[in-house]
Amino acid sequence: MRTNPFRLVPGIIAAIALSSSASAIQLGDSAPALNIKKWVKGAAVDLATGKGKDIYVVEFWATWCGPCRVSIPHLTELQTEFKDKNVTFIGITDEEQSVVEPFVKRMGDKMDYAVAIDDDRKTYSNYMAAFGENGIPHAFVVNKEGDLAWHGHPMDGLDKVIKDLLEGRFDMAAVKKAAQTGGLIRDYFSMAVQGAISDRGKELGKQILTDASDNPSLLNEFAWVIFTEEQIKSRDLELAMSAVKKANDATGEKDSNILDTYARGLFVTGKVAEAIQIQKKAIGLCSDENLIPHLKSSLEEFEKKAKE
Repeated sequence: MRTNPFRLVPGIIAAIALSSSASAIQLGDSAPALNIKKWVKGAAVDLATGKGKDIYVVEFWATWCGPCRVSIPHLTELQTEFKDKNVTFIGITDEEQSVVEPFVKRMGDKMDYAVAIDDDRKTYSNYMAAFGENGIPHAFVVNKEGDLAWHGHPMDGLDKVIKDLLEGRFDMAAVKKAAQTGGLIRDYFSMAVQGAISDRGKELGKQILTDASDNPSLLNEFAWVIFTEEQIKSRDLELAMSAVKKANDATGEKDSNILDTYARGLFVTGKVAEAIQIQKKAIGLCSDENLIPHLKSSLEEFEKKAKE
């Protein structure tokens, strides 16, 4: 079965669908303290001292990481833009000091924010591993209350999150609600990867559909994992179809990624002709040139099956 390599599955779903371990932290929780072996650039930062007044961006990177080197100037621009608004950027790597210091020195003003070396990957464990993330660069935003407000690629919406926090537009209540739903999803997938879904699991599935009714993206990815993740031993295809239909209705049947999931669901439930129709619609609505080849590949898969 093909999967969509361009999807950014939420960390909590990816972590539980691919592992039996569960995250002990989620967005809305207090941010873990930083465990730092060496501050290479800038003054030492203690998240606790900024509680009530400061926003922090904790970013994980490495000198060998090409995408990290691309994002460094962007982070510098944001630090410059927000330096007078109590926003502090911290880049954390687990590399040796002998590697990091020369790199930072060569970067000079292009890397103009605090840089630190992790203490035996403790900070990585408390942030990245706790959220099931393993790709860098990856950033976490800590709001003025000291809570984790957002995490993701530093060049994919980070600037908007900071501005929304500063201007009071960031909906922390919605973040916490999504995190609570994520807890239900975590429990559900823990069961799904182990075997048959119990009566409690079925109730969890119904609750997820209710609690995520205003979050089509979460519903969509929930369904996608059920349809495609190989490690799931018990697939409630009816539940997944209900989830993606809710997501599709909520977006007016105009989101190509959701339509792609819907088509996949139709395909795996044996409705090949309908899957072809929906997949063609997804292609017609898609504006992402990187995603279109995947959509077309799935369409070819569906059409091949229809000819058998």
